[in-house]
Amino acid sequence: MRLGKKVAIVTGSTRGIGEAVARVFHREGAAVVVSGRDEAAGKAIVEDLLATEQGNPAGGSLRAVFIKADVSNHEEVVRLKDETLAVFGTIDILVNNAGVNAPYPMETLPMNAWNKVMDIDLKGTLLCSQIVGAEMIKRRSGAIINNASISGRYAYPDGGAYGPAKAAVIMLTKQCAMEWSQYGIRVNSISPGLIHTPLTENIYQDEDLLHRREEMIPLGRIGRPEDIAFAAVFLASDEAGYITGQDLLVDGGLTDSVFQHIPGRAAIKEPM
Repeated sequence: MRLGKKVAIVTGSTRGIGEAVARVFHREGAAVVVSGRDEAAGKAIVEDLLATEQGNPAGGSLRAVFIKADVSNHEEVVRLKDETLAVFGTIDILVNNAGVNAPYPMETLPMNAWNKVMDIDLKGTLLCSQIVGAEMIKRRSGAIINNASISGRYAYPDGGAYGPAKAAVIMLTKQCAMEWSQYGIRVNSISPGLIHTPLTENIYQDEDLLHRREEMIPLGRIGRPEDIAFAAVFLASDEAGYITGQDLLVDGGLTDSVFQHIPGRAAIKEPM
């Protein structure tokens, strides 16, 4: 198991990408703290994980718990850290996955929508990194993985605060990586491309839209939450022990294929 004897907190893990990360981490041997604001969903995931356990590589009486927390609230993040330590005694991995979106054109973007996205996507990532990172600094080891987005690299219509927040997450990742490498802490981010999650279900019910999006992706399909989870396992594992400060694109090749979508004439073949 690639994460055996590791303890991981995964924020925003009651559905979608976060849930997939929690499940794959648990399958790879980690003790997992499922965290979010949906208590019923979180507890159901934990019950499911506990039902699959075979032994306990983390050394305690269980390898999955749910801890409710709003990552934009300092006191709740402190409680998340304290309760994790009370149950498992240590924290090896932090996955900052919690995030929201509020699509608006910039000229009508209300400040409450801007503040909500920034509070959860950016401030929440910083708070969790600071509070959990302080424990990692004491131990002089740890891995932090931030969920960014291709929207942090490329603007899109009616993106509102989401793109700016994710762009800041990418730079926050690099800043923390640079400052905390002296403590043996690695900090990286993942930028997912188009991923089919409960939040995007309404989009992909439109078969024509689904087909047109798939045609744009070199690998020919929309991503799954597990695609991001497998990348997170690698970055959290000792196999990535020499990687820090990086933003990993997991997008099926979408963002690097822009020129194939630009209309143009056929290549002129000159005689050799």
